[in-house]
Amino acid sequence: MERPTLSLPLLSLPALALCAEIYVCERCEVKSINEAIKRAKAGDKVIVLGGTYREGTINVNKPISLIGKNYPTLDGEGKYEVVRITASGVLFSGFRVVNSGVSELEDIAGIKVVNARKCVIKDNVLKNNFWGIYLAKVRDCVLEGNVLEGRGEGSEVYTGNGIHLWHCSNVKILNNTIRRHRDGIYFEFVKKSHIEGNLSEENWRYGLHFMFSHDDTYVRNTFRRNGAGVAVMYTKRVLMKENRFEENWGGSSYGLLLKAISDSTIVNNVFYKNTTGILMDETQRTLIKHNDFVSNGWAIRVWANSADNTITENNFLGNTFEVSTNSKENPNTFVMNYWSSYRGYDLNRDGIGDIPHRPVKLFSYILENNPEAGVLVKSFFVELLNRIESVFPIVIPTKLQDPKPLMRRVRWRS
Repeated sequence: MERPTLSLPLLSLPALALCAEIYVCERCEVKSINEAIKRAKAGDKVIVLGGTYREGTINVNKPISLIGKNYPTLDGEGKYEVVRITASGVLFSGFRVVNSGVSELEDIAGIKVVNARKCVIKDNVLKNNFWGIYLAKVRDCVLEGNVLEGRGEGSEVYTGNGIHLWHCSNVKILNNTIRRHRDGIYFEFVKKSHIEGNLSEENWRYGLHFMFSHDDTYVRNTFRRNGAGVAVMYTKRVLMKENRFEENWGGSSYGLLLKAISDSTIVNNVFYKNTTGILMDETQRTLIKHNDFVSNGWAIRVWANSADNTITENNFLGNTFEVSTNSKENPNTFVMNYWSSYRGYDLNRDGIGDIPHRPVKLFSYILENNPEAGVLVKSFFVELLNRIESVFPIVIPTKLQDPKPLMRRVRWRS
């Protein structure tokens, strides 16, 4: 006689019972988010219904899911860090996080994650917080679909960064919108992380700022109307691909500032209407290829301390100055770019100009070494210099040239 066996559904019932849902609302049994977290066990869901919750700091110290329905508001009342996550494996989604405290001694944030792994912070709205989302010593986390708007009180002194990472690795920052913070996104000692699909605009300092952060990538982001678009500093091996740097305009503004970086790649980007498209300062062994530089003040400014970089197959379209340098030498390679100002010819019809293009104008060289000469930019004197150069290119005081200028635009876009 065969013995009866338990069915698979019956065996799975105890496992299903381990995951509970705890609801929080004014009419629920549990009215406090912190109380719900105390009751919850690992793997449980705390579901918070719409309303406003003022509980000081929400401390998430267990691997649970904290989910907002109809965007409940967590209000720090201008006093507290609103949410603090110290457990790994936390999902935090669907909240409005507002009005964090402000401190000159502490980095108080709307949401702070410390010493955690595999957390997901998704689809939240953060407004009027000192720091927005702050990650410290975390790994393998995802920040996705959040909207962050800073305090916006008139200068960077009154607000921290929108998304701030310190000593992190393998973090993904996807499809967020960041406005009116000090820096939109800030990386310090961050490695092997990925930034994609974000809009960072109207921030006081940089849309994105790297410091000592290696082997990272940022692709398909837009950096618009910031103090400067992106600054990559003291960093190695960064891939910068398919981004837009737009209207980052001002006396010392750049689409992309490269300071002491090396072995990086800048491809398939658009630099549109920036004061300077790219400024290269102590930049080494970096490839700049398949980019459009359109209607910038300076397309590229490359300083004498930058060497062994390759600038090739880019389009330079309608920039006031195409390239500027403060060096008489040219330790970098400019080759096979399209220059809208090129007036050469192609007798053998191979698509390459028969005479080199010299993108550095005499006045841009003077301006790089004497910034006060900027008052003459639209003067008859500058026009006269440009005409002299077109007849006597030998007067250009630098060896920088493109020996194979392209006759037609590079079609790098798919």
